[in-house]
Amino acid sequence: MLQVSIKRGRERRIRGFHPWVYKNDILSFSRKPKPGELCVVRDYKGAFLAKGYINPESYIAIRILTFKKGEEIDLEFFKRRVSEALAYRKELVPSDSTAFRLIHSEADYLPGLIVDYYNGYLVVQVTTLGMEVLKEKVVRALVEVVEPKGIYEKSTVQVRELEGLPLLEQLLYGDIPEKVVIAENGIRFNVQIVGGQKTGYFLDQRENKLLFAEEFVNEGDRVLDAFCHLGGFGIHAAVIGKAREVIAVDSSQLALDLAKENAELNGVADRFQFVKGDAFKVLKRMQQEGEKFDSIVIDPPAFAKSKTVVEQAKKGYKELFLRGLKMLKPGGSIVVCSCSHHITPPILEEILLSAAYDTRTPLKVLYTTCQAKDHPFILQIPESRYLKCIFARSFPWEV
Repeated sequence: MLQVSIKRGRERRIRGFHPWVYKNDILSFSRKPKPGELCVVRDYKGAFLAKGYINPESYIAIRILTFKKGEEIDLEFFKRRVSEALAYRKELVPSDSTAFRLIHSEADYLPGLIVDYYNGYLVVQVTTLGMEVLKEKVVRALVEVVEPKGIYEKSTVQVRELEGLPLLEQLLYGDIPEKVVIAENGIRFNVQIVGGQKTGYFLDQRENKLLFAEEFVNEGDRVLDAFCHLGGFGIHAAVIGKAREVIAVDSSQLALDLAKENAELNGVADRFQFVKGDAFKVLKRMQQEGEKFDSIVIDPPAFAKSKTVVEQAKKGYKELFLRGLKMLKPGGSIVVCSCSHHITPPILEEILLSAAYDTRTPLKVLYTTCQAKDHPFILQIPESRYLKCIFARSFPWEV
């Protein structure tokens, strides 16, 4: 196996279980590395640190799979990792939910691998060259441990191209329906696996949707769900919070069609109005027309995919938050979210504060949350805390 030595002083981070070795950490190789192959990582004196896979052309050159010297990276290794991940999810995912994130990349020490479970079916996303090389073993381990009805690959994220990989969408095992009905917090959702967005559904907001519906929506409320996707927040508001009316906005007709199906599936379609369009333009028009809401959710896609666009992204978030606050009734609730890891919790709070100043909206923050527990983040990698949400309520008086 390829042996990789890292520079003096860089070993401390690896011994602290940081799962990445950067390109500029590397001191030497025992031979010329083959992209995607397994390797042993050693300190500058030759002491064992970890095992992982390498892509010498990538900024993150080595992604670590194990810190155990005697652990082989074989089929049994992947079966152990999948078994550990499955046991963890069985402990924390409520019984009224039949979909969850099974493998969350580095958080399960399977870097470059995402696996979502949808009511007996698995959707796999491979993002790195090293995991692509290991994919056959991964699929065999998933079949033996989880025993799914089918496994579908949706490796369509752009980061694959940085690893020299093509975008893929294909059946890997068994059979996969185009759509599958899942339960989330006891609510049914029709999820488009084949041809849908990402792996089909955004499972990372499960706990936030329930919190919103239970504590921030009252019976008879009028709710705005901006960037609604498949209707998650809005349908929770209607079913659990007993909202009187939900205005659901999204730019994707496919998402809105599925959201409408999901509202019908739960018997609340008569309380929904679905609006197709750019949320920036739709919210601007609604605000200018004097629309008012008791509860508002603004959960946009990632605006800041690199540090270079953070300032531009902040302006986008602020515009949305301004529109929302101007439409919020006194005493109403607003939830704002960012899934851009470059938008840190303090930055998100700063944006909301600026919007509150400009609209003269007195706000009290009740919760700040992150992604669901089946999407844990790693202390050693602050970027893995990608989802941030602020749950706030305005004071019940006008100024």
